Amino acid sequence: MTDPQPYRQALRHFFHNVCLLLMLAIAVPGTLSADLNLPDMGDPSAATLSPGQEQQLGRTLLREVRRTLPLEQDPLINAYVQALGQRLVSSTPDAHAHFRFLVVDDPRINAFAMPGGIVGVNTGLIAAARDESELAAVIAHEIAHVTQRHLARMYADSARIDLATGLAMLAGIIAAAYDPQLGQAAIVGGMAAGTQARINHTRANEQEADRIGISILAAAEYDPHSMPRFFERMLQLSRANPDSIPDFLRTHPVTTARISDSRARADQYEDRDYRRDSTEFVFTLARVKARIDAAQTVAEFQRGRDQDKPEARYGYAVALLERGETTAAREAIDALTDEDAPRLSLQLLRAEIAQRERRLADALSILEGLNDIYPRHAPVIHAYAEVLLDARRPEDALALLDRYLAQSPDDPQLIRLKARAADQAGQRAVSHETMAEYYFYLGRYGESLHQLEMALQAPDLTAFVEERVRDKRNIVRDWVR
Repeated sequence: MTDPQPYRQALRHFFHNVCLLLMLAIAVPGTLSADLNLPDMGDPSAATLSPGQEQQLGRTLLREVRRTLPLEQDPLINAYVQALGQRLVSSTPDAHAHFRFLVVDDPRINAFAMPGGIVGVNTGLIAAARDESELAAVIAHEIAHVTQRHLARMYADSARIDLATGLAMLAGIIAAAYDPQLGQAAIVGGMAAGTQARINHTRANEQEADRIGISILAAAEYDPHSMPRFFERMLQLSRANPDSIPDFLRTHPVTTARISDSRARADQYEDRDYRRDSTEFVFTLARVKARIDAAQTVAEFQRGRDQDKPEARYGYAVALLERGETTAAREAIDALTDEDAPRLSLQLLRAEIAQRERRLADALSILEGLNDIYPRHAPVIHAYAEVLLDARRPEDALALLDRYLAQSPDDPQLIRLKARAADQAGQRAVSHETMAEYYFYLGRYGESLHQLEMALQAPDLTAFVEERVRDKRNIVRDWVR
């Protein structure tokens, strides 16, 4: 199992940077304060962040999250969680269109929400869900925290104390969404008096998020009882092993009263054939577990566990590939067909195995077919571009990536692939410019500025690209100051 210590260290850096970010937003002229236009906390009626300000803060925090937290890099897992989240958002009447769902590569069971529609789930939480409806329940709960603007309301409640304390408290609340020890230290340090009131307010927020989350589940055709069912199982885990309480319970306190309340709310919905699971979830779950602990996945399969289940064989092949056993991985899924597994998951795995074995023509054939069936689908674009670059076809990779990024410009993984493709094609200025975008989306503003300076010195710089790069440099300079 992955050692959680590096994650906690990353979170400490994240908390520190969020505190600095929010302090500088008002304390230093010419920094983020101009962008966010944060309200004067001396006036309680103006202390809540407006929806527009919350969106701007969310975009900034998203870059900080990308820079600091160990995000899952697997495009297929990310695409699945993003699709599930958007399905739930589409069933939420008061949700905006800018939600972003992230997967954190962390084996602990936890989830979090941040201003502006950022919702994160740990790989450990995905692995702990028994079916898709349980994972949907947690995500729906976090969506409700955003739509009910709980963080903005916390910010408003801090209007009666001084500005620095209020900002520290908001940073603590954000940090607490992911690491309770860090967050509680910030909240208590920010306001020693009134801590109990904050705890009570948090409990009220949790109850409201449960209520709204259950309504989102039902509207999205998921079993409303999946929420109390998941809560109850988390509580049982903590009672069975008090020394190993799931992080989800630390950041989302669960009591028998809360479980009873959520069950009573779920009982209000008519009993019908709700969606509980999906083939996509079953295979994503197998993929997540294989990536969390490849050795355990291989050992369990070889002991005979569920060998007759296609998802178990698929997970076994993923684990073998994680261990570099490409031939064994190919043999493990030779007998699987598109009727046994989702075509996308199975064929992407076959393409990855072919790429590892340097059968690039076979990989390209698979990916060309997938691109026809799933146009503009990020996991396909990512795999296709990777193989095109391995096949020394950078112009084709650039064309593919440009078409995708024209509509979805803030995918850091694909932006970095474009930089690599431009470099391979000999387009040095564009390569540096694109790497600057990649670093900017990761909140690494100094490195972004350095790449823009290198783009301006590139021998192939054209007048059109130079004008574009200079405009970007002016923007990034404001973040470096």
